[in-house]
Amino acid sequence: MDFDTFRESIASPYFETAYVRQLFPRVSLEYLAVQITRWKKAGKLVAMRRGLYVFGGVNDSLPVLANRIVEPSYLSGLWALNFYGMIPEAVWEFTSACRVSPRRKLYLTQHGRFSYRQVKFFGGYERLKIGRHDVLVATREKALLDTWYWAGGEWTMPRHREMRYQDIDSVRPDRLEEYMRRFDSPRMERAWRTFHRNLEQEPEALL
Repeated sequence: MDFDTFRESIASPYFETAYVRQLFPRVSLEYLAVQITRWKKAGKLVAMRRGLYVFGGVNDSLPVLANRIVEPSYLSGLWALNFYGMIPEAVWEFTSACRVSPRRKLYLTQHGRFSYRQVKFFGGYERLKIGRHDVLVATREKALLDTWYWAGGEWTMPRHREMRYQDIDSVRPDRLEEYMRRFDSPRMERAWRTFHRNLEQEPEALL
């Protein structure tokens, strides 16, 4: 099997070996493993994790790949805040929330860094179109809460100011409170109260 034939057979920019085995049932596992190894060395394939590969040079599929490396998961935290334009700094790491994982799991790949962290409330995400792909991404409100949850420590007003939040008007206060309650955490409630109180009294202090 040559690479061009293989590539034309895969409609997606990524694939899992289990799918390829179904697609080519007459190809032996040993032959498939040898070919994948050769294509990896040639830079035609990049391993995202064991059994999951992306075709080299394909970068617009990275957000959806973040969903696939660990399942179930959705993009959140600083990556999502940057995606929504809510913080000014560029974010190079794909941060995701997951249901079951070590406290933090990091995958370092040729295409970037992908980190996964547990959350007490796995929810508050939407399916968005990013480029050509449907991607699971936290809502603005859940991205804020996940950021506060993962960072640890107290979220005082000076700490909120350091974030230099932008486009705060897009945050729904009712949804933010609803999601916060699902964490069932006194620390998260304090972070929310500080954010909410100053948003009402002095919104420019958060910018």
